[in-house]
Amino acid sequence: MKIVYFTTAQQEDDFRSFINDWKISLNPSNQNFHNKLIRALAVNNEVHVISVRPFSRSNMKVKKLDKAVKTEGKITWHYVKRSGNKFYRAFVTTSQIMATLRTIDTTDSIFITDTINRALVEAVYKIKKKYKRPVLGVCTDSPSNISGTTRSYTLFLLKHTKDYDGYLALTDSLNVLFNPEGKLSYIFEGVVEDKMLPKEEAKKPYIFFGGALMEKYGIYNLIEAYKELNQKDLELWICGHHGNIHKLTEAVGGNKNIKLLGLLPVSKVMEYEQSALCLVNPRPFSEDLDRFSIPSKSLEYMAMGRPVISVRNTILMNKFPKEVIWIPSSSVKDIKEGLQKVLDMTEVERENFGEEAKNRVLALYSIKSVGMNIQSFLLNFLK
Repeated sequence: MKIVYFTTAQQEDDFRSFINDWKISLNPSNQNFHNKLIRALAVNNEVHVISVRPFSRSNMKVKKLDKAVKTEGKITWHYVKRSGNKFYRAFVTTSQIMATLRTIDTTDSIFITDTINRALVEAVYKIKKKYKRPVLGVCTDSPSNISGTTRSYTLFLLKHTKDYDGYLALTDSLNVLFNPEGKLSYIFEGVVEDKMLPKEEAKKPYIFFGGALMEKYGIYNLIEAYKELNQKDLELWICGHHGNIHKLTEAVGGNKNIKLLGLLPVSKVMEYEQSALCLVNPRPFSEDLDRFSIPSKSLEYMAMGRPVISVRNTILMNKFPKEVIWIPSSSVKDIKEGLQKVLDMTEVERENFGEEAKNRVLALYSIKSVGMNIQSFLLNFLK
């Protein structure tokens, strides 16, 4: 089987180079999820990725992104050209995607696309009419949960994705939202890395958080909870995409035990995660997030074999009731109590707790497991 995957994601090394072209910090969450799903699909299939990389004339150091083709095992990455102002890009992006698609033999192929990017959705809407191939949508979040989106943006996406042939969704609620006619669907909560790196002993024990460093995701409450612990021999390591580096630096307040590590490669993040005392996801609870969004960071952490502290999520709590230290909210008090539970464990207890979570999450969500599980679903569309 051959898969053509429409996305804004890139090959990992290309993304690392790509972020250096930006004047602002990029949020890599979308990149990380789709990159892992693409690799999961490549377990059993040849995958051609048509990538429409984000571009901004005002926020980038370069004036254009050239088209390029790169092969990585069973994956071929096709990067379309990006240049000009947003009106020019909106006009030519679909034609560039179409031109790239003509270079690919689409016989016996399935088309898979991200459902929350307007440029991709608009292009695939036209492609579906021209190519008689099954089209599946990947539903990772409600458009209304994305910062800066409007009601018209949400309505456009839902209108132009409701006629796909099938759906890959992270929650039942997302499937209902994008798939009102109840077509074939596959629900899975995420994908986690399954290639562990050598573990290094830390010179000093540390709590680790890597993700979006913005107030709405709980980072400032985590910093305050750590400070209130007043553990001089325990550090807090923070990495990821920041919203306001000046505010973040002020929150740290010169505390030498709090390390701001910047945006790191996936391999380095995994190395730090595997050696941490514990891993914390302080993302606040909300009804909309609970229905439509999976805290992918919590799944990622569970695969690292260290104790995980996470604000409650209904779906993951039902699947992993004892494998995570679930806290009721992202308040300073609740985060602090979660951290204290880890500190009260012996190291043997921490290792056993982390390993049990790791074994369970890899069995369900590793790249290989997801690739094998999705395969039988995909075969429904080639009958």
